[in-house]
Amino acid sequence: MYAFSGPEAFLLCCQTPEVSDTIRNKTKMFRFPSRNNNIWTAILVVYCFLAVYYIGLITPNNRTVSSPATNEDLNYEVKAEIPRKEIVKSKDETIVQNVKHYTEQRSEIQTYEHPLQPNFALSGGLRTPRPGYKLGNIKKGSKVVIGIPTVKREGKNYLPGTVHSLLLSLIPRRADVRIVVFIGEIDPSFIREQANIIAEKFPEQIEDGTLEVISPPTEYYPDWSKVLPLTFGDSFERVKWRSKQNLDQIFLMMYIYNLAPEFYLMMEDDVIASEGYMEKIMKYVEEMSNDDWFYISFCNLGAIGKLFQHNALPPYSTFLHMFWNRKPLDWLQIDFVRAKVCSFDENEQQCQIRTRQQTPMYSPSLFQHIGKVSSLKGKLQLLKDHSFKE
Repeated sequence: MYAFSGPEAFLLCCQTPEVSDTIRNKTKMFRFPSRNNNIWTAILVVYCFLAVYYIGLITPNNRTVSSPATNEDLNYEVKAEIPRKEIVKSKDETIVQNVKHYTEQRSEIQTYEHPLQPNFALSGGLRTPRPGYKLGNIKKGSKVVIGIPTVKREGKNYLPGTVHSLLLSLIPRRADVRIVVFIGEIDPSFIREQANIIAEKFPEQIEDGTLEVISPPTEYYPDWSKVLPLTFGDSFERVKWRSKQNLDQIFLMMYIYNLAPEFYLMMEDDVIASEGYMEKIMKYVEEMSNDDWFYISFCNLGAIGKLFQHNALPPYSTFLHMFWNRKPLDWLQIDFVRAKVCSFDENEQQCQIRTRQQTPMYSPSLFQHIGKVSSLKGKLQLLKDHSFKE
């Protein structure tokens, strides 16, 4: 029987049973000569560490770095890709389903607050809104992102024609321009119907990241019966219509803000564009580079063709959210500018001059309103921009 003392005894006692047996079998053939004790101690230390590491790797209960992560390990959104270009043929139509369809599984539900009297603007998830539905995937950092909110209309759908015109008139083709369509509804069947129409007509643009379709989460809109003051003699339905338009625009602007484009181009879903519109816009922006402006208007009507700089979106969205249920969107645009530049000790004419300086207008208009059936039930919208030229 061999007795070990000093470093040898310590090393053997510290090993697991498997390692200890291995070392004992290897060392029964000899004793450590006292003069070479330090050399053999060093060799044993290295051998023991290697043996322990090897046992750790092959033990089934230990998970290695290469083990696949589960959904529980990922504390951020998971995007599941559904196979692209799955064709479903019916009797009268062909629908391209899910050209590249990402469904976001949110780890926690965001809360959105739109009270009668907002205490904190952009509360809950509005600073970094996440869609309830998403088709396509736009990368961050584009030059311009065009935002198109759309909702249900009675018997009419102008959206495909609007997207077609914006893409067709984008001459020459620009790789730094993107389009986000915001479906301002929470009805799943309507959302998927609209998304399938876009996927069928523009599969290439969905695939290459030029076009994206989103909708708000189901919890986004408030209980309308509790949050709408009936202002300016308008009916409940009209106040709801214009207030919802504000909420849709706030969500869309803040979503696009987080995509980090240099500019945001506000659009409606029933317009056509003049040929080469983006080249004209960028040339005019270059001419205005030394001026201070809030937005540049490329159409005389409402919320069509308004170009905003990226850093203007959070303060403007905040202002809109403070008065979202009080005034229409186009009125609040002017109110925001007047609050910024007008003084109480000057007359109205001076205020209007300052306001026009902050909202320069390009002529001729680059976009024309074509929709006659309004998104407000029973309303006809016959406005035209007479300075528009194709």
